[in-house]
Amino acid sequence: MGTSGNRKMTFKRFTVLDEKCAMKIGTDAVMLGAWANPSKSSAKLKIVDIGSGSGVIALMLAQRFEHSTVTAIELEPLAAEQSRENFASSPFAHQLSCLERSFQEWSEEVHRFEADLVVSNPPFFHNKPKSPFYARNLARHDDALPISDLLNGVAKILSKDGVFGIVWPVEREAELLSAANDFNFKLVRRCEILPTKRHSPVRFLSEFQFSQQVTSLAICSNIVLETGEEKGRRNFTAEYNELMKDFFLDA
Repeated sequence: MGTSGNRKMTFKRFTVLDEKCAMKIGTDAVMLGAWANPSKSSAKLKIVDIGSGSGVIALMLAQRFEHSTVTAIELEPLAAEQSRENFASSPFAHQLSCLERSFQEWSEEVHRFEADLVVSNPPFFHNKPKSPFYARNLARHDDALPISDLLNGVAKILSKDGVFGIVWPVEREAELLSAANDFNFKLVRRCEILPTKRHSPVRFLSEFQFSQQVTSLAICSNIVLETGEEKGRRNFTAEYNELMKDFFLDA
């Protein structure tokens, strides 16, 4: 991966600090940033990152789609501040903005936004033990952004042929698919994340479009992250390194 220390991760073209964020940079976020794709190759894409945290996903998408505009939505004040700082120090500052808002409120207020790509690594712990720290609970538990509220908001801001990408726990897949159906979304792409070949997946990446745009079955795949621990060192697979090659220093 990139180099990290003192809550800093250095990628090939930008650096991300996350010391102010309750939720630190993790595999879920960087995989979504590298994997998510719009349905069209328009030069000027409108992208939204819901729950941006440190802003790492937004930065990755700004790098991948160099003529896009990326709007990050973050409710927690310190995380929003961190996103803005990371955006300002990147080569993509002119493409990026961060709004310190509730996604529910913002999606109600904007009209005819028509995003080409919406992504989210949302808080998805549900009915789990909580931390004594408010910001950490906000980043990890879905009280402030239930999946129904998330999809309701996405349905309001997504263009008719837009794509919504999300990383989600396998144990709650039925809830995600049920909520997607309620808001007229259909699964178009799904990728299971396996820690190693010996482990079952606990997370998966998925993409949805409005049902009327979908004419075929979802494309399903998987990615194995590591070959296995060897002498205390993480050894990533060739397929994971291929996914991350434009971002990680040693990929």
